[in-house]
Amino acid sequence: MVFDLPTPEQQGSKSLVGSIAARRSVREYTNAPLPIGVLSQLLWSAQGVTGPDTKRATPSAGGLYPLHLKILVQRVSELEPGIYEYQADNHSLKLIGNRVPEGAVQALGIGDQPWLKEAALVIGVAAKLGEAVRHFEAQPPQGERGARYVYMETGALAQNVHLQSTALGVGCVLVAGFDDPGVKEVLRLPSDLEPTALLCIGQRRVP
Repeated sequence: MVFDLPTPEQQGSKSLVGSIAARRSVREYTNAPLPIGVLSQLLWSAQGVTGPDTKRATPSAGGLYPLHLKILVQRVSELEPGIYEYQADNHSLKLIGNRVPEGAVQALGIGDQPWLKEAALVIGVAAKLGEAVRHFEAQPPQGERGARYVYMETGALAQNVHLQSTALGVGCVLVAGFDDPGVKEVLRLPSDLEPTALLCIGQRRVP
């Protein structure tokens, strides 16, 4: 089942300088759902196509674009809870899995990270790591830089999402301490995709 996302806003927004200054990791969320338009904007900022040449919002070494997004939806308007795959070419979501129990979401993190189960959604970033490594190994003297480029690209994507979250007034935190096999199973990652980051997003809890 495929869901077309609302058209992302590409004109007016909070200033970049303001978003950089205001950006903070937010780990406490309310139970309110995120509007589908917010999710649309966040996914566009992460991997959306930004021009007729199919270039994307996040830079990619060699134009490989090895990153793929799986979205664990817990509370988003107009979407049933479950696992979705972002399809950048047509800015849509494909449902690939059913609702994930809170306990299983919590277990994705290493240690006590309650924001995983409390977030309205978790964006799972995964990469075709082996493919990137092989691509750059074939281009001496770059050697094994392919893995380095993938992690740089993941960082750029995460910063885009952090800044877009700030501009939209929602909370976001990057989770790097996660159980790799657990994430692969829950997000239904095929064998050629390795998880590189999780991004928890939700409505900010005001103190």
